[in-house]
Amino acid sequence: MNTAERLKDLREKYNFSQHGLAKRLDVAPSLISAYERGERMPSPAKLIQLADLYHTTTDYLLCRSNEPGDKSLSLEGLSPIQIKLLREFIDTIK
Repeated sequence: MNTAERLKDLREKYNFSQHGLAKRLDVAPSLISAYERGERMPSPAKLIQLADLYHTTTDYLLCRSNEPGDKSLSLEGLSPIQIKLLREFIDTIK
């Protein structure tokens, strides 16, 4: 799996649309698409934002490690609606 595939996989795992992720990162949706097609690489600052958002490491995103990193918040086993509700709850308490 390469960086582009990892970025797409994590975005889908966290139930973000390209548009929704772009809004969170304050970039154009076309840039997210370019990241996921391997046409562009995130800047160091965006890479850090992505790692923080996905609770992982930049090394994992850059394929320097196969360990995703922080597993303190696992969404595994949750349905898309449960993930959406959890995200809305977290946004409410921020």
